[in-house]
Amino acid sequence: MIPTVVFSGLTILFAIISLFLWLKLKKTSATHRLQVDLSEAGILASGLAHEIRNPLNSIKINIQLLQEDLEDSLQDEETKTEFRETINLVTYEIGRLNELMTNFLTYARPTELKRETLDLNHFLNDLIQFLKKQADEKGVSLESSLPESPILINGDARRLRQALMNILINDIQIVPEKGRIQVSLKAVRDLAVIRVEDNGPGMTEEFMREIFVAFRSQRRGGTGLGLSIANKFVEAHGGGIKVESTVGKGTTFSIILPLKNMEAGKES
Repeated sequence: MIPTVVFSGLTILFAIISLFLWLKLKKTSATHRLQVDLSEAGILASGLAHEIRNPLNSIKINIQLLQEDLEDSLQDEETKTEFRETINLVTYEIGRLNELMTNFLTYARPTELKRETLDLNHFLNDLIQFLKKQADEKGVSLESSLPESPILINGDARRLRQALMNILINDIQIVPEKGRIQVSLKAVRDLAVIRVEDNGPGMTEEFMREIFVAFRSQRRGGTGLGLSIANKFVEAHGGGIKVESTVGKGTTFSIILPLKNMEAGKES
């Protein structure tokens, strides 16, 4: 009971501070002022994470010790089962709060890119292979249609990987069992276009208008920051994300990125 109460208090505290930061950023209009506020938010978010993660980790460790002690001392199997369920729930929620803080830190901090030449063909293939097991476990078909020739961009591999993973994982979790997700890639003039199409439940026009707004989530248990972070990282590369959706038929994300300048490619 005590760990649950402490955890609930931390959750409320974090939600209040998160709301304060979001409202502060939303009120900003001038570009230079936005940069200052983002920097301040990043510093405040880092301090917040430190202050909350330490007691959270302490709670988690003590819960594990408590579980070990009570497993040995409790005799009644029904009581043991109820206790395990409670411990598992609290541990899960602590993990969710840690994930929320990590995502909030990523969202609040200014994005700094470490650019390198990336072949989106190989990049996407590796990412899809990595996520196939997760899709298979959900009963979702994750397929790809990638060109044989390289499509090069100048990008930050870590940031783009997180952006695309956020979109794909969101799809895997939303698309029902026996659903399908198709990833394709092509070059259109001076742009690379990655399309992620699914035959899931789709979205309303109202939700689509707010899809990249922080703390909006279509799925139960989501932090509401995954797609906001994806959009932030893609825009930092000079690109954008277009969303098309029909309720009951599915959704298509088009991730658009500038191709690597061929002249710069010869120099590198």
